[in-house]
Amino acid sequence: MDIDKGTLPALTNVTLMPIPTFLAPFFRLVTTLFNRHSDRKTRRANACAAFRESIHRELQGLYPHPTAWPPGPGIDQRLRSVFPALQSAVSIFRPYLSKRQQQQFDEAWLYYRTATKREIDAQSYTHYMNFTTTSVSAYGGLTNLKQDGKETFRRNVDRLLSFAQDV
Repeated sequence: MDIDKGTLPALTNVTLMPIPTFLAPFFRLVTTLFNRHSDRKTRRANACAAFRESIHRELQGLYPHPTAWPPGPGIDQRLRSVFPALQSAVSIFRPYLSKRQQQQFDEAWLYYRTATKREIDAQSYTHYMNFTTTSVSAYGGLTNLKQDGKETFRRNVDRLLSFAQDV
């Protein structure tokens, strides 16, 4: 096959950029994205650790093992005293969650701090007190329902801490 020499000068005047120089912006972009992702993971891991540490520090003696559980309705006073520190920890940790997780986290926080599960009730800890409820059926039968406050407390704190797992 014969090549017309008249077209060669146009092809020989093309300056090709070396491949590393051509790909450098792409590699810079990939490196920047990787570093951001890595930094975000590191910041989230640090936030998870700080949140877990705050929960364990403030609820020492109550969680994970209730070795210092106050008698009677004393749990209400104890939880009210640590509420500001826990609320601060929740507020600091929340932005590190995805939008979907934030909604679930807000619900877990609501279940922890209120027995009624209503936003209007800032704090209500009666669900952590041991009560026995007796109801009478239409046929005259009695039903006794015992509430285990310590188990409810553990379940609610576990639910909060489930969002602070290292990723």
